[in-house]
Amino acid sequence: MSNSPIDGRGYTIELLFSHRFRLDAYQREYTWSTEDVRRLLHDLKRRFLHSWDAQDTREAVGRYTPYFLGPYVFYQNDGISYLVDGQQRVTTLHLLLIHLQRLLVDQEHQTEADQLGRLISSVQYGRVTFTVDIEERAPFLTALQDGKPYELPPDANPSVRNLWARSRDIEEEFPTELLGEALPYFHDWLLHRVGLVGIEALDRGNGWEIFETMNDRGTRLSPVDLLKSFLLAKADSAQQETLNTAWRSMLTNLVAVDNVIPADFVKTLLLARHADMSEGAKDVQQIEMSFHEWIRKNHERIGLVGRPDFARFITEDLKQLGECYAMLRHAATAPQQGLEAVYYNETNGISDQYRLILAAVDPGDGQSARKQKARLVASFLDLLFVQQLIGGYVPQGADMSAAVDQLVPVVRGCRSPDHLARTLAAELPTGDLFPDFSKYGLRADNRRQIRYLLARMTDFAEIGIGNPSRIHEYLSESKPYQIEHIWAVHFDRYKDLVKTEANFKEVRNRLGGLLLLHQSDNASYRDNPYSAKLEHYQRQNVLAAALHPTVHRRSGNPRFRKFVQKWDLQGLIRPYPGDFDVDANEERQKLYKRFCEIIWSPEDLGLSRKRVTPSQRQLPTQQVKSATRAHYGVDVAQLLTAGILTPGTRLNPGKHTADALAEVLPDGRIRTSDGQVFAALSPAGAHVRKTKASPGWDFWHVERAGALVPMKTLRDEFLRTGR
Repeated sequence: MSNSPIDGRGYTIELLFSHRFRLDAYQREYTWSTEDVRRLLHDLKRRFLHSWDAQDTREAVGRYTPYFLGPYVFYQNDGISYLVDGQQRVTTLHLLLIHLQRLLVDQEHQTEADQLGRLISSVQYGRVTFTVDIEERAPFLTALQDGKPYELPPDANPSVRNLWARSRDIEEEFPTELLGEALPYFHDWLLHRVGLVGIEALDRGNGWEIFETMNDRGTRLSPVDLLKSFLLAKADSAQQETLNTAWRSMLTNLVAVDNVIPADFVKTLLLARHADMSEGAKDVQQIEMSFHEWIRKNHERIGLVGRPDFARFITEDLKQLGECYAMLRHAATAPQQGLEAVYYNETNGISDQYRLILAAVDPGDGQSARKQKARLVASFLDLLFVQQLIGGYVPQGADMSAAVDQLVPVVRGCRSPDHLARTLAAELPTGDLFPDFSKYGLRADNRRQIRYLLARMTDFAEIGIGNPSRIHEYLSESKPYQIEHIWAVHFDRYKDLVKTEANFKEVRNRLGGLLLLHQSDNASYRDNPYSAKLEHYQRQNVLAAALHPTVHRRSGNPRFRKFVQKWDLQGLIRPYPGDFDVDANEERQKLYKRFCEIIWSPEDLGLSRKRVTPSQRQLPTQQVKSATRAHYGVDVAQLLTAGILTPGTRLNPGKHTADALAEVLPDGRIRTSDGQVFAALSPAGAHVRKTKASPGWDFWHVERAGALVPMKTLRDEFLRTGR
């Protein structure tokens, strides 16, 4: 038997990047979007954390579940692999390796960082050559690997611009669960347990032929097609034409919305209405892996017994909820009246909002009820996101999954919008939603989220004085708006006020000292003193312009005065004509908190906590977040519950110092000495070390019998004793 002229073999990520890749001239631009990057990172995180245990040795990674990233097509010429298909994934993985290398350096895993360095680039004849060797990208990749700022040239082509944007996405969306002690394990798993299949063509022409065959010919039955065949076969044969029409109508509604994949809708529907979401259940994983097989095996359990049940599932569940899903996905593309929160959640990557909304919507609901329920659920998730963010959690979209999974069974029985509102309100904490606001500000791990807060507050103020909403511009993926520091990076200008450079950085980065400006304006101000920037601020959005006395003059700005009076902002929003000192910063901090209380008022969102009776269960958002982390290992709150730690325990980095650098709060969060609050040890450690990543359980120590003991030792004690 002769061998095939077309060779296909498996490549781990390590083997993949042992090649040097180039592109042919006919290759399209690098076009992946923020959502593509989010999906890749989320899928990698989910598969890795399914296997990882903090107690594992590094050798155990070799037994972790592998992950397949699909095929790519290439041909070889003079020792160089030319990509015919797969550029998007290979390019994004290359960016991920660069980011991962920098994180490993932060954690002082130099051996692993050096290993990645050899996969990222090589030196030939004294010239650094990147593994994805495209000359126009080299200047940016060099700056990225060196951790240096890079300013896009005005004539940068679409691929380089997109490369720059996706590198920022990777930095901002990299899962927080992987930034601690899991990081070196993830490095091992990514290199050795994640792979692709490389299909080697004979030459360029043969490669293009393979590409066309894979993408254009011999279309295979998809899982959605297989599900249709199963459902129609089980339904009454006399209804086949009617059911087929209903099925096609469902697909037409879905594909009419950009970037909507019918399979995603079916998975969402099954998870929302039928999956067992309890801990240890396998439904979620099985539905995500093969939803059509899950229905085959579980159809009786979900009420598909007789022929009428299968017909109803098509005409009601799939068709009616398909219309609702299409409406939601369309609302996610741009703000729509009444469904703005759906757009906000999509911007923040909370894709699981659709699961929770469909759990609350009944197939028999009319259009008005669907929209009311969608608004309530989306607004609740937006509020939860912001409340956790200001509470120190820095939630990413994918991190909301466990909170959604907990709430899905709770809202399934909500028949009316009012019932849903009462149910969701019962999940909110009582009292102050933002108790940790006084020193809240920009950190290394929350730039995207701070930008979101500033965008919402800026838009709120602009609408308040009668201007049209510009939230779509503020939140645009192209990021034309940037965070502006009122204080420039000049400690010497403020040392008399703040005394130390550390205090200067903390005050400068507080939310009250930040604005949202167009990137061209932000760049032009650079490091000008406040007195020089103030004249420019008065021509910006009202949140910036309000720093200047002109806006506050009674004769010329009645709309502004009405806005201030309507929301009782007197004394909170005022001009600072001379200088913007520490007191001014603190006053603006209070103003911003008031804005957040107005924008995310549960009562105004329809989630009145006054209607919650004592008999209804209370699930504070801190508990929701703890539940999301528990799957990935022990958290500090569990050590408090077990009595191993007590509130107020002082933490330091393993050195006897006059003052501890952090303390444990009663709910298990960590407050550092500069007042910042963090949900876990690793981000608190990274903040203190001024790095992107930190192995928190190893970094932080507590005093026991006169000796400093790593927090990891206490965690191991907790696991060993089973407390």
